[in-house]
Amino acid sequence: MARNIKWDFQTEVVVVGFGAAGAVAAMTVRDAGPQVIIVEKQTKEGHLTTSHMSAGIFISVNNASAAAAYMEQINKVNDHLHWTDPATSRVWAEYASHNREWIEHLGSRVKLIAQGGEHRHVTGYDSIELYGFPGMGRGLMRCLKRQVAAREIAVQYGTRAVALLTDPEGTVLGVRVQHQDKTLNMRATKAVIMAPGGFEFNEEMKLNYLKVYPTYFAGSPANTGDGHSMVQAAGASLWHMNCCSASWVIKAPDFPIGFGPDFKGVKGFNQWFSKVAQGTDCAYIITDKYGRRYTNEEFKRHTVYYEMAHFDSQNLDYPRVPSYWIFDSRRMAAGPLPLMFYGPMLFRLYPWSRDNREEMKKGWIVEGATPEELATKLKMPVSALEKTFSDYNRYCQQKEDPEFQRPPRHLIALDRPPFYAIALWPGSANTQGGPRRNHRAQIVNAAGEPIPRLYGAGEFGSIYGMLYPAGGGNLAECIAFGRLAGENAARENAHF
Repeated sequence: MARNIKWDFQTEVVVVGFGAAGAVAAMTVRDAGPQVIIVEKQTKEGHLTTSHMSAGIFISVNNASAAAAYMEQINKVNDHLHWTDPATSRVWAEYASHNREWIEHLGSRVKLIAQGGEHRHVTGYDSIELYGFPGMGRGLMRCLKRQVAAREIAVQYGTRAVALLTDPEGTVLGVRVQHQDKTLNMRATKAVIMAPGGFEFNEEMKLNYLKVYPTYFAGSPANTGDGHSMVQAAGASLWHMNCCSASWVIKAPDFPIGFGPDFKGVKGFNQWFSKVAQGTDCAYIITDKYGRRYTNEEFKRHTVYYEMAHFDSQNLDYPRVPSYWIFDSRRMAAGPLPLMFYGPMLFRLYPWSRDNREEMKKGWIVEGATPEELATKLKMPVSALEKTFSDYNRYCQQKEDPEFQRPPRHLIALDRPPFYAIALWPGSANTQGGPRRNHRAQIVNAAGEPIPRLYGAGEFGSIYGMLYPAGGGNLAECIAFGRLAGENAARENAHF
């Protein structure tokens, strides 16, 4: 609560965070007329956001009504309880239906790379279309940075937001920031838009909020949950804190960021989503740490995390943490194990070897001439892994997987030794939890009432609950709710 504040700087709207959501919000505010400034804790030279590290995929909706129905169904628990209220789902669908044209209006050409939501049994899934931005996440952020600069929007790099400043009635007046060794008070006469990202690199928050620990992420290490404590101090309600867009990641002990695994040896961005990429000539299975398969390896990319979170209450153990990706010589020879167009590999933050041999020397990849030798090195029950191999190879011969219904075309025998394994951990792109927001992108308090002049966008309090709509959902929300937050913040009457 602010009393007799000395203001060091004044503008109309302050945006906290310079990822895709913050950039879109700031651009929208400026296009509507008001002055806006972006506050970013990273330096200009070291600026690397999760948007930068993404594959550059975003959802654009071809039918807003059908997409709203799809979202409402994947968010519905029962008639009285929803992960996200229908009104907010509907406005997401409405704004997402203009995502492609909004991006193309900036002068960028995008490519349709896939059609259909991740949950194909849900009515309205076919309203979801996935588009790829040229240059992937890096290209998208280059574009957005150019647009921000063209609008002469000031970006204060190296400036960490530490508190929201409010009047006695709870109206947000501005932001307290730290720049180098100075503490400054920034006045926002219209509104503050919060878009600082998630808490992927805050161990205490992950332990207390997510469904399983450890969980590792392939996004920006700058996402440490700073904004969560800020909005809580201002009275914000939180939602979706145990939800994340996550599956499996490779996590090396001596590298801080997770790697997205490329199970099929697919080379290139477009092939990843093409029909061609649905087949594979690389045999592999995924097991728990006791050598047992537990899922269809043709998994839903953003929900298999919940299968990993299974807890054995008798043995007080997470049997699937870590899991193991087990493959033979074909995949070892098919190129680097991580996805090369996603996460740290997009920026070559780690020089993964072409033949994976350096990583094997480091002990990240384990080799065994036989299933028995591999199990011994992994400290698995030998009989369990041998049975898993035997059963799986039999399923490949008969082209039927009675355990997990893996599609016949993907049943390729593990029969070309040596065999290899690498640990897989729960994790992937980002967390979803943060301050609850309404259909106007306003951050609300415990009673569901908007906190005056406070807005949110992006993964910071994402509207996605337990189920993620499809690949590209996060950038879709950045574009849709960035615009929504920017429009409504710009309409606020100035408060002095």
